[in-house]
Amino acid sequence: MKVRIEQLTEENFGDFEALTSCESGGGCYCSFWHQKISSMQEWDQRKKETPDLNRQIILDKIKTGFHVGVLAYADGELLAWISVGPLTDFYWTWKRVAQLGDDSNTVAGITCFTVAPKFRKQGLQAKILKKIIEYGKEMGWSSLEAYPFDTSALEKHKDLVLWPGLVKGYVDAGFSRVGSHWLHSAETERSIFKVGL
Repeated sequence: MKVRIEQLTEENFGDFEALTSCESGGGCYCSFWHQKISSMQEWDQRKKETPDLNRQIILDKIKTGFHVGVLAYADGELLAWISVGPLTDFYWTWKRVAQLGDDSNTVAGITCFTVAPKFRKQGLQAKILKKIIEYGKEMGWSSLEAYPFDTSALEKHKDLVLWPGLVKGYVDAGFSRVGSHWLHSAETERSIFKVGL
């Protein structure tokens, strides 16, 4: 299987929409990372009541030059959506931007890793990530970060915490743990993994 990576644009937005509009209970469009949400209750309500707003947020980001993410393809089929881009292009990563300072301008982060239903549980995460690493080098990023939940959190919360991808996939692709995630807690243990480009 030869994986191909494409930046999300208006041209391939239909593929993105087909995958993300039905994720996370519907109406997600992976827009959580680009807006201020005060609670998960507010987010669930927004997905249900104003999904078009979430969709429009992503379209507007694309049109104004933000790097919202990439789509992975193989043999003409959509494999996955990965929310990835410079940390400064995401509202949700502002605490990490503050931690890194000026370095955050060239560090990219993966905030969500959504494999198409047909291709799940086939161990494709590391293979796709290796292609994203190549892509990141071409984009001039200095490093790539990811924020998966630890094994203990997976045991507690199961499928509810799969959306950032799995630790094993990141390790297999060459990422290493560099510390705890800024929202790490005893209830939801989480780490920052990183690879230099």
